[in-house]
Amino acid sequence: MRAFLKLMLIVAPVYTAVTILKYTPAIRVFAEFMAPFMKHFGLPGEAALSLIIGNVANLYAGLGAVTALKITPSQLTVLSLMLLLSHSQILETAVFFQIRAKWWLLWVIRLVLAMIAGAGLSRLIARPGPEGTADAAKLADMAQVHFHGLGPALADWAVGFWQTGIKMLVVLVGIFILLEWGRRYGILERTLRAIGSVTRFIGLKPESGMPWLAGNVFGIVFGAGVIIETAREGQLDAKQITLVATFLALCHGLFEDTAIFIVLGANMFWILVPRIVLAVAVTWVLNKVLKGGGRTGLTEQQAGET
Repeated sequence: MRAFLKLMLIVAPVYTAVTILKYTPAIRVFAEFMAPFMKHFGLPGEAALSLIIGNVANLYAGLGAVTALKITPSQLTVLSLMLLLSHSQILETAVFFQIRAKWWLLWVIRLVLAMIAGAGLSRLIARPGPEGTADAAKLADMAQVHFHGLGPALADWAVGFWQTGIKMLVVLVGIFILLEWGRRYGILERTLRAIGSVTRFIGLKPESGMPWLAGNVFGIVFGAGVIIETAREGQLDAKQITLVATFLALCHGLFEDTAIFIVLGANMFWILVPRIVLAVAVTWVLNKVLKGGGRTGLTEQQAGET
């Protein structure tokens, strides 16, 4: 419930702001400007709003913008994959900076791969209807909702917001129950041992396993405490920290983040498998390129400051 309330404090104002903007010419102007670029991803121009908010603020702020837009399931899947690969850049890059990972490299990797993945996936699954072939002006015109009075507008907002909130609550409650159950009965530790072959393949040492698992299950921000504490204890050198951070930058919060977008209508396979494949491939390449060893990511003084 605490997690749900925190998320709703972010989603609610963004959802409301986007809904209000849809009754004004603002999104119309924005859509006309962005439509040519967004067409490379098979998306309408106004969909860029969720990408920008999601990268600058966080994933759930971008989610609030997504729920206020009317897009097809295939477009939702493309947009979801791009958001899951690149979001919360300011907050999560700050975490990477604190643990002395190559934050600038991770920032570039996330943005570039999000665009490449979005463009590639749109060509595989996007099946636009008649409106998908419209020019920028027509797409922009679709972005504005006609105002028929305050009452109908509030009712439409309330229904949409209520449906979104219920979906998020159901998913979050279920996920946290499963995670608590797994932690209490030692399932997480057994899982870590079971996936040892995967972590070794991408160059992670045994001591990197728990921060890696924590980030995958709880997300970068939630797993940041484990990552920072492990680095503080001197168990991770600079290369190991960067490898863990690289994988988590592209693939984290696998259960919670993925489930929320699935509930909204995104295709599970296309928003899950490409992220895992890209994370494994990029981390494996960096493991071969980066020099091993070196000093630990955090000295005792730096960890205390963190």
